[in-house]
Amino acid sequence: MTSPTAGEAADGPVGDAPPTERTPVLLIGLGTMGLPIALRLHAAGVPVWGMDRQPELHDALPGGRVFTAGSVCDAVRACRAAAVITCVSDEAALQRLWQAPGGLHEALVPGLCVVDHTTTSVPAARQFAADAGQAGAMWVDAPLSGAAAGARAGTLSAMLGGEPGAVAHVRPLLSAYCATLTHLGPAGAGQASKLTNQIAIAGINAGLLAATDFAAQQGLDLARCFDAMAAGSAHSVQMAQHRAALTRAPADSTLFDWLRRDLALVLAHLPVDEAATRGAPHALHDRLHALNRMLFDGTAAPPLL
Repeated sequence: MTSPTAGEAADGPVGDAPPTERTPVLLIGLGTMGLPIALRLHAAGVPVWGMDRQPELHDALPGGRVFTAGSVCDAVRACRAAAVITCVSDEAALQRLWQAPGGLHEALVPGLCVVDHTTTSVPAARQFAADAGQAGAMWVDAPLSGAAAGARAGTLSAMLGGEPGAVAHVRPLLSAYCATLTHLGPAGAGQASKLTNQIAIAGINAGLLAATDFAAQQGLDLARCFDAMAAGSAHSVQMAQHRAALTRAPADSTLFDWLRRDLALVLAHLPVDEAATRGAPHALHDRLHALNRMLFDGTAAPPLL
């Protein structure tokens, strides 16, 4: 291992106050979101260490406080972490991190708090929380909205699931990079809220893809067309985030892979028997499949609305 240098939570805006608890934190996953979060924590005075398998990230944090080899369990002990933040790509990656020899499951000790920023299924979050609870540790599922720009600016929105005491415990820590914290309920509620968020933005992004294809077929200058739309009622946060990629030639076909993956999680939460019934459950099932098709291949049948 590369060693580094040695109650109920209120909802809504967190203000500008820095974290009041300055216990050591280990952040696992220094990717697009993880690294700016770690830097925000460092700037707020939190003793933060990182862990990532990419050797080039060894010096990503001041003081070279990044583990690039060894087990999670060893890293937690070496930096005497009181909290672990996970920010990995998907549920499968989190399961590997949890179950591997020397993995996070083995690092659980009474009083340790795990905050998970990965987007996962609701049942997975509940199981992680149950495992943590059996070891006397705390668990908060805290998926984020606001993208990398929000992480850098400290303006992320976190949707929290967990016991009230655990949420209250991590609130000062999350305030270093989140502008809004909303406690939705017990473990899994944060993930349910994040998936709800993804349904809401999926329609916008599917529409942006369709609009881009149509404008290109009409021979329009895409950059100028987006300028016109951004000045009117079509403007949205999603347009601002993705317009550069949408207007690039050729367009990046993997642009919304993350959203397709999240929609697959949403669809997995719908029981098969509900999908076969009439009424609202059937309509929801059809709309979600239509969104998925629009993101994959530009088609949308049955109708979205």
